Amino acid sequence: AMGSFDPESALFTGRVDGELATELPMELTAELLERGKTRYDAFCAPCHGLAGDGNGVIAYRGPLQVPSLHNERLRTVAIGYYFDVITNGINRMYSYAHRIPPEDRWAVAAYVRALQLSQFADVNELNAEERQQLGGQ
Repeated sequence: AMGSFDPESALFTGRVDGELATELPMELTAELLERGKTRYDAFCAPCHGLAGDGNGVIAYRGPLQVPSLHNERLRTVAIGYYFDVITNGINRMYSYAHRIPPEDRWAVAAYVRALQLSQFADVNELNAEERQQLGGQ
């Protein structure tokens, strides 16, 4: 709608009041995570690996050291950090701002969080139904 575009919003900058956003600027849905997975697999997995462990094909074939998305520092950064890195690049990683639209950058950031949770979930925090889905543990 006319007049509703705010280029300074968290959706486009990854920041709230100048600080990295700590929450998604959109609703977290299964569709958003699926979109994030699709974009992650296409753009991020070649270096970071499908599991986010830094063992992608590009990293495997060259002298490139790609950080695992599961290290302590990256598991605890604000979610806006991922949006910012995808947008602006970091170290040898170039910007994807012209390749991935802002909404999809957030979808990737949400998917990265899901990947991280999948590797560090504590089975003791699951309810009985969730444990049963894992195989009756």
